[in-house]
Amino acid sequence: MSGPAHFAKLLALCCGIAACTPAPLPEHFLRLRQVRPQDRLGVYLNERLVLHFSERLAPESVHGGSVRVVAEDGTLVRGRLSVEDDRIEFQPAPVLSPDLTDGGYRPATRYSVELAGFPRADALRSESGLVLAENLRWSFETVAVTEPRSGYVFEDSSPTSGSPVILRSLVLQPLQPIRLTCEEPIDPSSLHSEDFELLPEISFWAAGRTRGDAIPLVARLVRNDEREPYKDEAAVIELSPRDRRLSPGAYGLSVKRNVRLRDFGGHPLWVLNPNYREVLKLRVEPAARVEDASLARHVESFVETRTLSTQAVPGSDGAAHWSGNGRVEVLFPAAAGSGTAGDVALSGDESRDELHAATLSVPTGATVTLQASGTVILRSQGRIELGGVLRDRRSADWSSAAAKSSFEAALKSLRSRLGGRTPMVGEVLEALRADSVPAVVLVAGADLALSGRIELSVPLVLIAGGRIRVSSERQLAVPKLEFLDAGTRRLGFTDSAAGSAPIELAEACDWWVDPPVSNPLVRPLKLALYSSSIPPEGGAGRWRSSPTVNLRAGAGAARVLYVGEHAAAGGERAEDVVVDDPAALVDCPTVRLLIELEVFPGPVWDPPFVDDVTLEYEPAGPKRER
Repeated sequence: MSGPAHFAKLLALCCGIAACTPAPLPEHFLRLRQVRPQDRLGVYLNERLVLHFSERLAPESVHGGSVRVVAEDGTLVRGRLSVEDDRIEFQPAPVLSPDLTDGGYRPATRYSVELAGFPRADALRSESGLVLAENLRWSFETVAVTEPRSGYVFEDSSPTSGSPVILRSLVLQPLQPIRLTCEEPIDPSSLHSEDFELLPEISFWAAGRTRGDAIPLVARLVRNDEREPYKDEAAVIELSPRDRRLSPGAYGLSVKRNVRLRDFGGHPLWVLNPNYREVLKLRVEPAARVEDASLARHVESFVETRTLSTQAVPGSDGAAHWSGNGRVEVLFPAAAGSGTAGDVALSGDESRDELHAATLSVPTGATVTLQASGTVILRSQGRIELGGVLRDRRSADWSSAAAKSSFEAALKSLRSRLGGRTPMVGEVLEALRADSVPAVVLVAGADLALSGRIELSVPLVLIAGGRIRVSSERQLAVPKLEFLDAGTRRLGFTDSAAGSAPIELAEACDWWVDPPVSNPLVRPLKLALYSSSIPPEGGAGRWRSSPTVNLRAGAGAARVLYVGEHAAAGGERAEDVVVDDPAALVDCPTVRLLIELEVFPGPVWDPPFVDDVTLEYEPAGPKRER
C-alpha cells in the first residue's frame, strides 16, 4: 500500500492513539474540596466551620452574601468570617449566658450553610478568577444540652487541665465592676453569682463576721473568646455590687471553696491574685480630678424632677424613670407580662381577655371591639401604640354607673384585706380578675401612646413603666379612668378641651409598681430621656472634656450623650447636635443630657441606672489663652 491510501491509514492510527490518552483539560471552575467538621450531628457550640477549596480565594469575594450560615427559621447566625489562602473559616459568636442560648449557635438546632456559586454575580471566586461551580447548601445540627450533663457541649483547646482565673481589679472606682480574666474560655453555665461576695476588709479577716457584712455580687461573663497564644483575657467576668455604690476603702473578694467555675472541658477553675500568693484584696478609690478654680461646675444628681424634659426620645421604646430618688433607672412593671405573643397589631373583634405581647398596637384607621365581659388585661413588655379606636361591646341593659361602682368596690375590698397597705399593681390586677370586675386594663413596660380614641362603658386603667402620652382629653370616653404614669404621676395631655368630663374622672393610682423577680424580656428594651438645659441660666463658653458619669450597666447597658444647643446667630438658631463628649461642641452655651438605658433578655433581672453626671465648663466671657 502506498500513496494517499497509506497516508490515510497512518493518520487514522495516530488519531486512535490520541483518543486513548487525551490531554488533561484546564480547570474551569472553583471547587469545594473538604468541609470540617465532617460529622454533621452534635456540632459543638463553639466549633468552627472550615471550608477548603481547590485554589487560593479572592478575599473580596468572601462576605456575608456569598457565605451564609442560617438557622432553620431563616435567621442569620452571628459570627466571624475569615479567609486565608484556599480556606474559609466561620467562628460562631461566643456563648455568654448561663442557659447557653445567646451564642452564634443554639443547642440542638439545625443550621444550613449556603455558598454562592455560578451563575450568581456575587459568587465565590479564586484569585485567578474562577467562580464556584454551583450554589451549594448543606446542613448540620448542634449538640443537645442536658442537665445533668451527659457529654461535652464545647470544643476544648486545653484538654488536660483548666487555667487560673485572675483578679485584675486591684484598684477601682465606686461604680466600676470587679474584673476577673482567664486565658481560656469559660463554660457560662458554671458561673454563679452566689459563689462570690464582697466583704469590707475588717470583715474579710474576721472569723465571726455576720451575714449583713457581705455585699452580694452579680456575676456576668462579658467576653468568652477562643484561646489564643500570648492572650490572657480570652474570658472576662465582671462582678458588680447589686443596687449599691461602693464606698472608698479596702475590700476582700470572697470565693466559695467549692466554686463551680469550669472550662469548656469541665476542668475546675480557681480564682487567684495576679502574684498567686496574695489573698483576693482590692481597694476602691474615688476618681481623681484636677481642680481648676476658673471652671464652673454643674452636678446633675437627678433629685429635682423640674430639670426633667418630657420630650420623647426618637428610636426608644419609652421614657426612662426619673422620679427624684437620685437615679435615672428602669421601672419595669412585672404586670407587663411575658411577651409570648410577640408583636401584636389588633383589629376587628377581639375575644381574648388576657394578652401578653412584646409590643402592642391598634393601627391608625383600625377599630378594635373587645368582646369579653369581665376584666380585660392587655399587656405589652414594650410600647403600646393606639392609633385607631379601642372600644367594648355595649349592650342596652348595661350600666356604666354599675361598672364604676363594681370597680371601686373591688379596690376598697382589696385595701381592707391588705389592712390599708398600699397595694402593688400585680395585687390589684389579681383582685380585679378574681372578682371578674368589668374593666379594661392596658399595661405597657415602656410608653403608652394614644393618638386614636378609647370608648368604653367600663372603667379604664392605664399603667406605663415609661410615660402615658395622650394628645387630648377628647380621645378618652370612659366612665372612670385610673392611671399610673410611673415617670410623672400625671397624664401628659398636649391639647386641652375645656369642659370635657374625662379629666375630672381621671385619678392617679397610688399603687406600687412591683418589678419582675427574674428577667421576662423576649427582646431588648431601650428606654431614654432628655434633661432640660444645663446650666439652667445658660452661659457656658467652652465645655470641658470627659464629664464624670457614675453609672452601672447591670445586665444591660447605660450611656450618657450630650445634646448641644447652639446660640442664635442672626436671629436663627442652628440645629441641635448630639455628641459623646461636650468638649466637641462649639458655640453651645447650654447642653441637654440624653440618657439611654437598655435591658437585654437573659437569666437575671439587673437593670442599669445612671447615678449622677458632673459637667465642668468655662463661663461665657473673654476668651482665655489655651
